[in-house]
Amino acid sequence: MISDTRNSSDINHCRCFKIDPKDIELCKEKLVALGFEAQIIEENHGQVFGLKHKLLELLQIHFKVMPNGVIESELEPPATYPGAHLNKKHSFSSHYGIPILLTSIGIKYEVIPPIPETCLHPEIINPTGPLKWWEMIILGLIAAGIGYLVLQSFKK
Repeated sequence: MISDTRNSSDINHCRCFKIDPKDIELCKEKLVALGFEAQIIEENHGQVFGLKHKLLELLQIHFKVMPNGVIESELEPPATYPGAHLNKKHSFSSHYGIPILLTSIGIKYEVIPPIPETCLHPEIINPTGPLKWWEMIILGLIAAGIGYLVLQSFKK
């Protein structure tokens, strides 16, 4: 059921393209050859595989293929910037890139209408000054240290 692939809590995932289920493993092999890699923590949407690829310092693509060949994909900041990565306002549809990607690796696809507004006109909100995970840890340790010192000063 293709229409069921549109049911998701994340409206920024593009689900407008489908490949032949017989091409799923070939698609995965070709994406890995391009530098796509497995995600460390993968949310299970019932996919056969899910890969990611860093495009820019603050932009990566997630690419998942379902057993029926439907592709689910989005663009977002990489997990090395957890605050920006987890903030859904920085996530948007990868709709316009999917046909380019599939054509470049020689995988035939079909379009699944209707195309949602979030794919036709994605709202792109780039993060400003996001912190890397290790910077967040250092700030947390500093804050904890300051909190400890403040508590100790009240005990005196």
